[in-house]
Amino acid sequence: MVAGVAYWLFADTIRHYTRSTADPHAIRFSHFGTYQDYEIWGELIRAYESAHPGHRVRREYVSGWYGLYDTKMRQQILAGTLADVVLVQYGPFRSIARHFEPLDMLVGESVSSNGATYLSHDLDPVALGCFRVEGRQLGLPVSGGNLLIYCNPDCFARAASHRGIEVPLPEPDWTLADFRNLAELLTCDFDGDGQLDQFGFWQPRWVYFLPFIWSLGADILDESNTQWRLVGPEAEAAMGFFQELRFPHQVSPRPEDVAQIIQDVGFLTGRVAMCMNGPWFQPFLARTKLANTYHVAHIPSGPGGRSTRVTWDGVAIRAGLPQERRRQAEEFVRFVCGAQAQAILAGTQRALPALQAAGAAFTQRDGGRTSGRFVEALEYSRLQPETIHFRAMDRAINRHMARLLADGDRPSAAEMVAALAADPVIRKHFGAEGGKP
Repeated sequence: MVAGVAYWLFADTIRHYTRSTADPHAIRFSHFGTYQDYEIWGELIRAYESAHPGHRVRREYVSGWYGLYDTKMRQQILAGTLADVVLVQYGPFRSIARHFEPLDMLVGESVSSNGATYLSHDLDPVALGCFRVEGRQLGLPVSGGNLLIYCNPDCFARAASHRGIEVPLPEPDWTLADFRNLAELLTCDFDGDGQLDQFGFWQPRWVYFLPFIWSLGADILDESNTQWRLVGPEAEAAMGFFQELRFPHQVSPRPEDVAQIIQDVGFLTGRVAMCMNGPWFQPFLARTKLANTYHVAHIPSGPGGRSTRVTWDGVAIRAGLPQERRRQAEEFVRFVCGAQAQAILAGTQRALPALQAAGAAFTQRDGGRTSGRFVEALEYSRLQPETIHFRAMDRAINRHMARLLADGDRPSAAEMVAALAADPVIRKHFGAEGGKP
């Protein structure tokens, strides 16, 4: 009886993680994402199997964003059940990189040597470097995205009509001062009841606010990602800019102003005129009334110049695979990073391709009208600071930045910067000798 119950409970799990002897060429591939991502990877896998007769890919999919998937991967690492090939994100990958095989031999000229075809140097160098850990290429980049500012033209038209003046879309060379002025013009009380009906900008969390922090000359960590750098006048200016989006002249909504509305809905419905987002927002907007009218603006420049945040996803091969399975895994990785697969991924406009030659596939759907901005922005894109202590740092920064927006007794930007630098979490992980940032 007990054995029967155990079989009923766990048979599917055992079958799921036990390699099939009937199909030795089937490799396991795990990924995450929305249903659109599920469809895209399905198309890519079918293309691989068509190009490699007799090869099979059994995929394992986690619905949603990276957090749940990352937790599952770490559990599988402990249990020894990790998939053969996994999709990974640059930041969290570094803390588990030791569990993957070096792939240095896959990066080289597009030639054949001893029967092996190597990948081209055309992979984006910044993206490639994301997955190089302690001098070894432990993963290869697949796709990425940077942050720019989306503009709803209907909001601009309503603000112009309400104010009786022209409210133009941003120019490519606009500044932080231009941004502030525009956000104020776009914030309107149309019916005069004392309640704002339209807001200029959706206030982002700190990782989406990084372009403004950098443009104001501040930074979070030093180049080694070990020492705290959000201190001094530049940091205070950045935090002051964040606070001024809400006080004293509100251009960003409070939670009670947009109850139960997320950023994307607020933008699409016209409650918010501008928001920070990546290329993955384009396919969504392409199915809405804003399909052919929404605008994408570059990051405004400031005292620190112009920078934006970029992230990259990659693929990695689990360490310790038998020789034949590793060979099949390498074939799949080559395909994923190669021209055909990269064109499939880029053609959706959900992400920038890691293979630079696939850039044309990314822009062809809209002729570069908005997608071209993301390609141009790669010239001033920066990786967000990454560290094995990222989650602790993230919670600390969010906690202190939330205090800047408190309705009651809130700190000044200078007080907030000082309090964050003195936070025990920050001092512990990112302090200089003696624990002092």
